Formats: sequence, C-alpha cells, structure tokens
Amino acid sequence: MGSEVSGPGAQAPGPSQVTAPAARAWAVAAATAAVRVPALNAESDAWIVRGWADVAVGCLALDGLRPDGPGPGGSGLPGAFGGLDEVVRAMGVLSGGQHAARLRLLRRFAGPVPRWYPDARPVAGFIRRIRGIAWRAADLVAGFGELLLSTATALPRDAPCPLVSARQLAWGVRYRPSPSDAHVTLRLPVSRRLARRTWMCLPGLASPGTVIAEVPSTAPPLEQQIWRGIHEGAHLDHLTSLARRGPLAPSSLAPSPGEFGAGLLIAESYAMAVEILAAVECVLAGEGHAVWQLGAGLIERATRLPGGAHPAAEFADLPTLAEIYLLGPIEILADGAAAAALPDELISSLRDRWRAACAAYPPAAAFGSAAARLIGRSARP
Repeated sequence: MGSEVSGPGAQAPGPSQVTAPAARAWAVAAATAAVRVPALNAESDAWIVRGWADVAVGCLALDGLRPDGPGPGGSGLPGAFGGLDEVVRAMGVLSGGQHAARLRLLRRFAGPVPRWYPDARPVAGFIRRIRGIAWRAADLVAGFGELLLSTATALPRDAPCPLVSARQLAWGVRYRPSPSDAHVTLRLPVSRRLARRTWMCLPGLASPGTVIAEVPSTAPPLEQQIWRGIHEGAHLDHLTSLARRGPLAPSSLAPSPGEFGAGLLIAESYAMAVEILAAVECVLAGEGHAVWQLGAGLIERATRLPGGAHPAAEFADLPTLAEIYLLGPIEILADGAAAAALPDELISSLRDRWRAACAAYPPAAAFGSAAARLIGRSARP
C-alpha cells in the first residue's frame, strides 16, 4: 500500500483510511468520468482505456495490494478496484492497445484481471491525422525551444535538486504563477512509466483533496525536477483552484473536473503554458540548467506528434491529446478559448506574469505575437 506524507498545510487522515464502499463509489465516478472524452471511434476507445488506467492508479492508492483477489471469471472486490471493474464491464470496450496493457498491469495488483477487461490488441477503426494548425503550432513551439537551448549555453548551471518530490515542488514554486501547497504525497509501488499521471484528487482528504504520487523513475534528475516542480506542480495548482470553485469535502466521492476528458485538455494546456512562462523566467533568473531542460521539453512535445520526426508510441492513437500540448498553451498565452476555461485566479496571475516576462525578454514577446497570429486573434495590449 502507498504510504502518505502530508504536503505543507495538508491535515487529513489520508486516502488509506477511506472505507471500501466510499472507495468503490469514488472509482465508479472516476471511471465514468473517464468515459466522457471529446473523440470518436478508435480514438475514443484508446482515450477511455487510458483514463481507466489513470483511475487504476487511484484505486491502488485507496485499496493497496490485493494479489489474492477474485479470479478472472468475476469481480467481488469491495473497494476501489471493484468500482472500476463495474464500469469497465458495463462499457464493454474490447481492446485498448498499449493503454489496455498498462491498465491490465495495474489491475493485477488487485488479483487476476477479469475476463471482460479490454485486451492489448490495437484499437480497431479510423484514427484521424494531425491537423495542419497543430503542425504549425509544433513549428512555433520547437523554434522557441531551440532558442532556449541556444540561450542556455551562456547561462550558469546549478546542480539539480535532490530526487525528493517535496524539494522539486518547492524549487518550482517561484516559477509557477499560482503555487499551492495543500497536497498529500503518496508513495506507490509502481514505476513512473506505469503510473504515468501521478496527480489526482482522492477522497479522505481535506479540501482540495490533491495528491501527488511519488514513484521510482529512471529519468535524469534535471528532467524529473522540471517535470515535478513545474509541470506536475502546475497540475496541482489547477486542481486546487478548481476545488476552490466548488470545494471538495473530505468525503467527496467525485474526481476533479480537471482529470479526465475535456477537462484534462484544459489541464494540460495550463501546465504547458506554465512551462513556457517558467522557461522565460528561468532565462531572466540565470538558471541555465532549467532553461536547457525546458527548451528540450518543448522540442520533445513538438516532435512526438504522430507522423512527426520522433513520434511517441504513447500518442499514436490519441491525436487530440497529442495536439493539446502545443495548441493548448498557445491558446492560453494568446488569450484564446482555452484561457476562458480556466478559473479567473489562475488566468489572471498567469497573464500578469507572462506580460512581465514578454516585456523583459523580447523573444517571448515575439513568440506571443506569433501565437496570437496562429490562432487568429490580436495580442492583448
């Protein structure tokens, strides 16, 4: 079972104290939310199964390890995994490719995988191609990433943070426009590759109910520092802000609207916008190591599109999600539609910091102007 370490300001008994019926109810709600995706046909199936794998990570946090669970012929689990089983059985998705393989690996922590779980055959049906506007966004983001790599060569480079979640998040606070600290850290017995999304809202916690999972990773320390301190930290900030809109009670049995489907697209758009802002602010602060890693991260997102120079298998059947890491932050930084979907406190703070960054670093202003042209809007004065 995962162990719990309270983040600064978090006071709660924790997810491991949630009753089995409450854990099951949460899993039913989360797995149902994962079904509502803005995609069709094969892409929809792939996205749904990916979402269920994310739910399974939460189930592991709530239920712990139950390797002696019911056999593949039926589901009699009383907790969170039992709720996930219920939704998966009702939906009848037959296959989910790599996402199903991940889901099944996570489900095995609760015992043999039920026979109705989707198998790892590729999803059947049409997968649309990446849109032209996304390729143009990729060129813009990659170009800015290359500029950051060049800029980083003339800046001092400090040693990365220790591989401790709290230290990495604390480092990132200065570069996140709306930092929060009310999360709880859970240590889970899975790798980063298997866990993938490590930020979530779980029952059993005081509002906002935010959780970050600390899991082993083979990524270089600097990459982990940026990923946890900036990108995942921004996700925690977003979840916290959403909870303030409609506070999650300690007994809340619903996931955050920022975890699945269209809400996840907004969440990733915001996290990527914060990354771009952080890159500029790291230039101004003279943090060459962070500038280099953030620039490399932008290039990686731009080149991993299906059909791109370095396509990522993870997104081969998820074009909408792959595109959002590029189009989403451009929309937000240029005050497009994605910006309007964010809580006022988040977008106001981000907007103020981005304006200041553009005034202090002309290449950021040029990037912002190009972003506004791409989405067909005039930059705000």
